[in-house]
Amino acid sequence: MSSTSPGSTAAAAEALTAGGLRGFGKRTLYTLGKYPDFRVLWLGNVGTMLAQWVQFVAQGWLIFELTNSPFQIGAVAFVRGATTLGVSPFAGAITDRFSRRTVLVIMTAISSAVGTLLAVLVITHLISVWMLYLTATVDGLAEAVNQPARQVMIYDVVGAEDLPNGIAVNSLGANTMRIAGPALGGALIGAFGVGAAFIVQAGAYLFSSVATSRIKARGEPSGRHTASVVESMRDGLRYARGHPDVRLLVFMAALPSILVYPYVSFIPVFAEDVLHSGSTGYGFLASAVGYGSIIGAVIAANFSNVSKRGQILVWTTFIYMALVTVFALSNNYALSFALLVVAGIANSTYLMFNQVMIQLVVHDDYRGRVISLYVMVSGITPFSALLMGALIDVFGAQVTVAGFTGLASLIVLFIGVTSRRLREI
Repeated sequence: MSSTSPGSTAAAAEALTAGGLRGFGKRTLYTLGKYPDFRVLWLGNVGTMLAQWVQFVAQGWLIFELTNSPFQIGAVAFVRGATTLGVSPFAGAITDRFSRRTVLVIMTAISSAVGTLLAVLVITHLISVWMLYLTATVDGLAEAVNQPARQVMIYDVVGAEDLPNGIAVNSLGANTMRIAGPALGGALIGAFGVGAAFIVQAGAYLFSSVATSRIKARGEPSGRHTASVVESMRDGLRYARGHPDVRLLVFMAALPSILVYPYVSFIPVFAEDVLHSGSTGYGFLASAVGYGSIIGAVIAANFSNVSKRGQILVWTTFIYMALVTVFALSNNYALSFALLVVAGIANSTYLMFNQVMIQLVVHDDYRGRVISLYVMVSGITPFSALLMGALIDVFGAQVTVAGFTGLASLIVLFIGVTSRRLREI
């Protein structure tokens, strides 16, 4: 049974009937035109995503240069993810207790400071691998608080009625940066060195912090919270455990995080050792999923009225996983690039439907804490990346990644066939 209010449910239902073939294209950027606060939030989110993808390219390349070890790439990602995983439940409680705008400004400014520090260390040739473990810890903490707050702020500024389109438009901006960020990062590394990439990362985070501070809506909690942060966190976990739809949707978010997303950390290995494409080719390969994700976000923005969203969730997840499996086995750069583009269409659609479905079934008082669980499962990825990196050292990138993603494909196919509840959501 849904926990949303009758008014929110009716508004959401109305929103889900507003798109479709007759209006295809008209609703793609609808929320950007309707809500000034969403435009500012969207710009801040775009700045954050640009910074994250430039950092992803720069950090991966820097570690590979310093150590030539896939295991070290996975280990640094593990530290960041472990921090995110540990902090996320508390971050959700913070999101439901304090002004989300203020929280976002502070956390994004911290991320900008980390980028600035890395740039200085690289340019002065003082950087060492152990330093990246420390900065990854701070990054993980900031991300744990930043991500759920930004997701809930979308609901704060557009409401239930336009939430599907708002999430799709946010995804469109994020995936555009998924193209621009790695491509820009690879180009900066090739032309000016990895220090330049960290400078751009810091600047993008700073822009995001300033833009977010200009949002008029403060994103205040829906109710007064007198319990401690720890008790508030426990209350949120009890709420999630007691709602089967929430549990099911969080699990569908966790599955790719455990078995598929870790491959992204090892794209430098595929670019260098399998496809022999160099730093520039690596940057474009890392952005390939983003090309398809833009197409997927546009489709999702215009087809928010479809029924049986759970079925779409299952099959787009399966298609994504299967295509990544084929990518892992490919030795041709053009084919690998094309596979990741198509995979991006499926992944973007899956992510949009999962995020919308979670936000529409959760009660307003628990929104931040439930979304923090959604973010928390992304922290599982580095744990798997650590194992994947160790296995790549032994068996090679192609066999290891194909084994992980192939297993994920079989699991999600089994869920799709056997879970009647998911098919009916």
